[in-house]
Amino acid sequence: EFSLNDIKGGEKSWKNKYGFQLGAKYYNAFKVKNLILQAEYNQVRPYTYSHNTIVLNYAHNNQPMAHLWGANFRELVLIGRYQKKRWFGEAKFITGVRGFDYNDGTDNFSYGGDIYKDYNDRPFDTGVEIGQGIKTTSINASAQLGYLVNPASNLKAFVNVNYRNFNPEAETLSVYNNSTVWFNFGLRTDLFNWYFDY
Repeated sequence: EFSLNDIKGGEKSWKNKYGFQLGAKYYNAFKVKNLILQAEYNQVRPYTYSHNTIVLNYAHNNQPMAHLWGANFRELVLIGRYQKKRWFGEAKFITGVRGFDYNDGTDNFSYGGDIYKDYNDRPFDTGVEIGQGIKTTSINASAQLGYLVNPASNLKAFVNVNYRNFNPEAETLSVYNNSTVWFNFGLRTDLFNWYFDY
């Protein structure tokens, strides 16, 4: 149900269920050959893909179909890629704000992020905002440098570092503060490119 009156009413009704995505990709950025810059912004209000009958939510095979975060989030994605001869590099930065349910036995309301919860179990009808519930900020950043060893088999040597930070305003058994760093190096080959990042 799309309710234009609730959107125009200014009360931040739970019925204002919508999301949007804006993005741009810049090839040969700033006249630098093989430099690709990409930016994307995603935003989905609480309860957007949920339903009062769980099997009618917007999901398949126990996964949200629109976005992995479900609903009740804002996300910014920045990606830069560069290749010169056989050398390549990539940097990614993803940050966002999400709202999680408490699920602690005293507050079992649906705050709109988990699309597998009935939207009738919401705590209020108006004043609904992105990040409600346990407001959580997350950062996922990575940098990779590599060398194409064999173009025929796409054999690559690489090193990369990944940083993840998950910072909720309150902690529960399933939502808690966590920060990790990984260093990786290795050889890999992608004989078939089944993934197209566009």
